[in-house]
Amino acid sequence: MKPKVLGKGLSNLIGAAGSRNTESADNSNNSPLKEIKLSEIKLNPNQPRKTFSADSISELSETIKQHGLIQPIVVNRTTDGYELVSGERRYRACKEAGFHKIPAIVRNYSEKETLEVSIIENIQREDLNPIEEAMAYQQLTEKLSMKITEVAARVGKNRSTVSNMIRLLQLPDSVKELIKTGKLSEGHARPLLSIGDKRKLETYAIQIVEKSLTVREVEEYVAGLWETKTTLSTKRDNSDPSITNVESKIRNKLSAKVKISHNSKIGKGKIIISYNNMDEMERILSNMHIK
Repeated sequence: MKPKVLGKGLSNLIGAAGSRNTESADNSNNSPLKEIKLSEIKLNPNQPRKTFSADSISELSETIKQHGLIQPIVVNRTTDGYELVSGERRYRACKEAGFHKIPAIVRNYSEKETLEVSIIENIQREDLNPIEEAMAYQQLTEKLSMKITEVAARVGKNRSTVSNMIRLLQLPDSVKELIKTGKLSEGHARPLLSIGDKRKLETYAIQIVEKSLTVREVEEYVAGLWETKTTLSTKRDNSDPSITNVESKIRNKLSAKVKISHNSKIGKGKIIISYNNMDEMERILSNMHIK
């Protein structure tokens, strides 16, 4: 039986003239676009996405059978074949569809370039869950020694967003699993980072899911924990809800432990921002745009 290939996909990719030039495009050593064997491609260990929906892959596979692969994958040439840079969903779907070859853009990246391109392209193109996205950002900072500002610029997001995403990795594994599966949103998880007690944090995360609490309710709960836990020399004016509201806004903006001590009689007070180590202090300063 003749193996299936994706000639139709190449035609769609190259355009109307592609059907006439597919063979030359595929065989030219000067063209980065080729049809290569699926068996020659190794998966990328730095792929940010760690889980793939079987149903999603099957749906994509059926679409490819009908219409071909419109967008090629990107691979890096190696000594014994190719390594996948981006397009693992398309690769898996083509494999499931029974195709023997796949359209691919072949590059000759260095090890560093392969890592950077594979992570950034997947962040921008794939629907990653917050934990996978956070891990991708962390890889860029740790393996490529990129600063948060550099990462943010590369992926088109602001510095505080990237910094706060990475902070999610500090959560207990059980809570991160709730985020991965979509049971707990990033908005629900961020206030929990202010809870120092791991067991209490895990217990409350489960309650959020079971009771379908809103982000606002989670923020108020965490704020209440700090109000009862912290003792200040200046008495707080609890009759002014605007103080609580401002405190909540600062806490969410900085993703840090914040306490406002306000004396309504003299109109003065303190804003106390807590941190656990120097790395956390640097992150808070970064969120405040203080270098």
